[in-house]
Amino acid sequence: MRGDDVRTWQARMKALGYDIDVDGAYGPASQEVCRRFQKDRRLDVDGVVGPDTWNAAFAAKP
Repeated sequence: MRGDDVRTWQARMKALGYDIDVDGAYGPASQEVCRRFQKDRRLDVDGVVGPDTWNAAFAAKP
């Protein structure tokens, strides 16, 4: 998966302190960051940036 939405999410994860490249490509490294973020926020851990994960990312304070 690639695109501006991926880049936006990656940039948000980086702003929140996660070690992630902002390249617009959702690969294994992005999935791992997603899983860590989901675990940290007590969300269902599935590695998918669905609505709950997306909303939690942008509701979180850096």
